[in-house]
This record gives sequence, C-alpha cells and structure tokens, in this order.
Amino acid sequence: MRVLKSLVKYLLLILFSTFMSLNVLAEEVKSPENKEQLNISLEECMKEIINIIDEKSNENLDDYLLEGERRGYLKGIINRNKDELVTRLMLARIISNVFAIKPIYSKDILFDDLKNFPDAEYIKAVYTEYLMEAIDENNFYPSQKVSKSEFNTILENIKKYHINPNAYKEESKSNSSSKKEEKIKKLLSMTNYNTPKKKLAPGATIGFLEKGIAQAFINDYHIPSFSYNNSSMILLSDLNNYGFDIIWDEQNKKVSIYENKNKAITALAEEEIKKREELYTGSPLLYTNIAVYIGNRKIPCYLANNSTFIYINDLNIFGNLNWDNTNKVISIQTTNNFENDGLGVELTNNKVINYNEETVDLNMVHLWYDEKANKVNTVEDSVYGIPSGDFIEFNLAKYDLYEKNYHLGTIIKNTNLKENPFYERELNYIQSKKIIDYTCKLYKNPEEELLDLVKPSIIIGTMKKNAGVFVKDEKVEILYAEAGSWYQCRSTTTKKEGRIPWGSVSIPKDPPTNKKRMTKEQLEAYVKLKAFTSSTNYFVWTDLDRQMTYVFKKENNEWKLIRSMQCSTGKNITPTPRGFFTIKERGAYFGKGYMCKNWVQIWGDYLYHSILLDETGTYVLEGNVLGKRASQGCIRFSLEDSKWFYDTIPKNTSVWIN
Repeated sequence: MRVLKSLVKYLLLILFSTFMSLNVLAEEVKSPENKEQLNISLEECMKEIINIIDEKSNENLDDYLLEGERRGYLKGIINRNKDELVTRLMLARIISNVFAIKPIYSKDILFDDLKNFPDAEYIKAVYTEYLMEAIDENNFYPSQKVSKSEFNTILENIKKYHINPNAYKEESKSNSSSKKEEKIKKLLSMTNYNTPKKKLAPGATIGFLEKGIAQAFINDYHIPSFSYNNSSMILLSDLNNYGFDIIWDEQNKKVSIYENKNKAITALAEEEIKKREELYTGSPLLYTNIAVYIGNRKIPCYLANNSTFIYINDLNIFGNLNWDNTNKVISIQTTNNFENDGLGVELTNNKVINYNEETVDLNMVHLWYDEKANKVNTVEDSVYGIPSGDFIEFNLAKYDLYEKNYHLGTIIKNTNLKENPFYERELNYIQSKKIIDYTCKLYKNPEEELLDLVKPSIIIGTMKKNAGVFVKDEKVEILYAEAGSWYQCRSTTTKKEGRIPWGSVSIPKDPPTNKKRMTKEQLEAYVKLKAFTSSTNYFVWTDLDRQMTYVFKKENNEWKLIRSMQCSTGKNITPTPRGFFTIKERGAYFGKGYMCKNWVQIWGDYLYHSILLDETGTYVLEGNVLGKRASQGCIRFSLEDSKWFYDTIPKNTSVWIN
C-alpha cells in the first residue's frame, strides 16, 4: 500500500512537470522574439524574390533591400527597413511591382476586410493572377504578417509564374474552385468608373477662334494673337521665335515650355503676323488630349488647324503680365526670377517621374470641382519608393469623388527631401475660375454630347476692301450669293447685315465632308431633343456638314426617320442658305442646254432637284458629285432620290438646313 502511494505521487509529479514544460514552451512560442522568427522580414523577402528573378549573381549582393529598391520592387512600400515584417498587403504590392501586374480598380470589394482599405487594388491584382489566396472565404487579412510557411508556398507560385505566366494561370484556373472563379468574374465585371458627365473625345469642337481683342507682345516683340472667351490666345509653336524652347515628349503626349535666355529672338515680321491671324481666325477650336506643362503646372490648350493654342496670360509664370486697356495691348516681360520647384520630380498627367539620385516618397493633393455645390474639394495622396530614374502611376478612379466631381488637377506638396516652395501658388491657380471653366467645358451630359454631333456649316470670309456696311479685314459670314454678282453677308462682330459686290470678300476653300454618319437612333433623338415642328406629317433636315438630307415622318406624335439621302449642296463661293424654310412649289424639270428633274422649291431660286442631265434628260452630265459641295446653292439628289422626294414631300413641310 505504501509503495502504491509513492508510485502515485511520483506519477503526479511527472505529469505536473510535463504540464509546466509545455506551458513554458507555449509561452515561448507566443513571445514576440519567437513570433518574429516565424514571419518573413523585408530583407529576406527581397533576397528570395531577387534570387528567383535573377538567378546568376544575386548570392554576392551586399544589400538585397537596396537592390530591390533600385529595381522598383519596393514602390508603394512605406517602411523599407530590412527588419520590417512583411504583411500580406506589402507582399501583394511587391509581387505586382516585380511582374508589372496592373492594379485592378473595381467597385467590387472582393473581400469584406478590403472595403476602404488602401492599396486593395494590388491585392485584387495578385488574387486574379492566382499568386496569393485569401485566408478564408470572406476575408483576406491584408495587415496580417506573412508566415515563413505561407511565404514558401507563395514563392513556389512566383517561380512557376516567372517561367510562364500564361501557363501558370491556365493550370491554376483549371484547379480553382467555382466560388473563386465567380469572385474573379464579378470583380472584373465592375471595373468601369464614370465621371459625372462624359468627357469630350479628342477632336470635339469647343468653340471658334476669333480676331484678337488686343495686340500681344512678349518682351516688346509683337506676336500673333487671337481671342476666345474674351481672352487672348497665341500659337504655341510661335514661342520658338520669342526666346522659348518647346519640347515634345512623344511617349507621354506632353509638351513642355522652357524659357531659353541664350536663344536668339527671331520675332515674326508684321506681314507674317497678319497672315497667321487671317489664316486661323474663324477656325474651330478643338479639345485635345495633348498636355502642355510649364514646370509641373498643366495649362489649358486647344487645337485649331492642327496647331496648338494656349492663353498668353499663362506665361505670367515667367515674368510680369501687363494689360493696357486704353490701347488694347497685352504684354509679357520675362524676368530672371523664374524658378523650378526644385523637387526633382516631374508630373506628367497621372504619372510622377523621379529625377533625383535617390529613391523618393512624396505627398500629392488632387483637386476636384463639385459643379452642383460650386465647391472645390481636395484629397491628399501619398506615393512611396519611387526609384531614381523611374516613375509611378496613380489612378484617380479609386477616389469616391471621381464619379461625383470633375478633376481639376494635381499638385505635388512635398517629397521626403524637400517641400514644394510654390505649393500655395499652384493651389490658387488650379482652383481659379479659369481652370474651373476650362475643365467644365470638357464634360458633357448625354444631351450635350448628342448636340455636339451636329456642326453648323458657317462660312467665314475676310473683307478685301471696304464695301457696304463692312470694312477691310472685317470677318463676315457668307449667307448666300448670286454667282458673279453679289454676296449677302453678316459681320461676326457687329452682326450688321448687307449685300456686297462679287469679289470684295476672300472666301475659304470648301471644307471636307464629315464622313462620320449618325445612326438612326441618334438622328431621331436629335430631332426630338430640338423639338422640331412641321405643318405636315413630314420634316426635312439637310446636314451641310455631312452632305446628307434626312426625311422624318410623324408616328405616334414622334418623328421617325424614313429616308436618308446623300446630296450635293452649294460651294463656299455660292453657298446653300442656312436656316428654316417651308416647301413651296414643284415641277417636273428645268434647264437650258441641260436638264434637272423633279425640282422642289425651298426658298426663292433655291431648290431640291436631281443631278444634272443632258438637255434630253437621258444622260448624266456630272458624276461623283453627291457627297460634295458642288452646286451654286441648290441641293442635288440622285435621280431615284429626287423622284421619291418630289412624289412624297407635301407643300408646307418644314425644312431645316444647317
């Protein structure tokens, strides 16, 4: 009995000792020192990944972290210390950097814990490439430290991906669960972000260049100038003659303006200035996606006749701007005080390029305009780890304001090396009325976009001499004409109207025909939007720009397109009058020495009729004229279309010619 008690005591002592040992071991595992040993450091991470990507000489590298930073693998990583423990988010960003995997901006959050999480787009990217998996079905745990065992698994994925990304993805997809494939499908289906209104397409007309409201001078040298919205504009390329260098960056579609104090001034002669002003005045101003920068400041620009135009007052950054209201003179006197911000980084659209000799982090501010509230909102943003000579791109779609406000511009506030000395100045510029107005004009709602498809064919001539109510060099709109006798004109400035002798006005060449046809749906939507009316059940619209005539018929109180006909209207020297008319008389034919069939009167001597035939009406005298301006003002159709029009369109039908 005594022996049994001793044995029990001995066994209990062993059990207690074992329990305590296990408890101590558990506590050791929980301790920070040991926990760190189970995770991966940033230095270890870089060493393993670099050895996979470049197998040859990496074992001899002294500093894997520095090498990873130099290669751009650490872009976006805030703390780039060798002992920094790698989180799942950091690893996702590193993998994206290594393989140049584009981030995925999607409205689908993918996992519950990624909602409003910074840089979640990189997690989405590596997830869809099958390089990293979630911890569970609903959560990714982006802040969780990466364990060594997990890292080793991901390294195997990286090795296979590095050898053949497409083969790896195909294999991974075939072994993937249906739930994951559904998540990826949903993620990729929600990547479209829309601005409050649709942005204009490059080439869309913004307005028209007008004669300059003032003479313009740069350092006392006269330069050609024009006017738009009561502001003076100049040709960007002309600055090459006035002490500036214009540098074109083809890759980034960017133009940079630099003052060159050592450059000889070759200012344009007065005769050449006059020619240029005559050439461009009246030209349509078009939106362009070319960006023009002075330093890191992006300035407004437009295209006209394939040339870029800017506002002359944007050159005030180089010196002093003076306005002489009495003499109507605007002048720029450049000084030696222009300074770059000295940050060593260049802002190019949505890209930041680092020209410093070391890696930089920087802070930016994005400015947005709320049109409804008439308010400017700002959002701060930071980018990290931009290597020397490398760049980083930022995507504005990730911000909530993208679909609510218009983006006015971006300013670099500072880098880890220097503050931006001109931050406040640039802040005031971007939120100025000029930039807000310019930006708002680049966006249109669907109705504005539809209206923008239809361009009026306005012919602007220049008076050769004083005639009637007009003076020499005055710009006039050519309304209609009697070939060889006179023109009916209207001044573009005073709006005075009058008749002048033939040959007293210089008229531009016929423009090319717009080949971009509108769809049936667009045409019907347009006439509905314009609320056209007619005394009959028919409505006729001749589009001079496209050399097309459309006929609509009223059905259930709506205009429905029933026929589209190619036509030939008046040349610029004998234009077809624009405006609203009503169909009047008609006849079977007319002509002496030739014949035109199926004529329908629009107004006065202006008619719809067939193309020209011989006097017997048997042979066509002119070929290949339809779709071009070719007549003395009448509108010509093919024989078939003229017969249909003659038989179908009743008297008093409304006609719109634009």
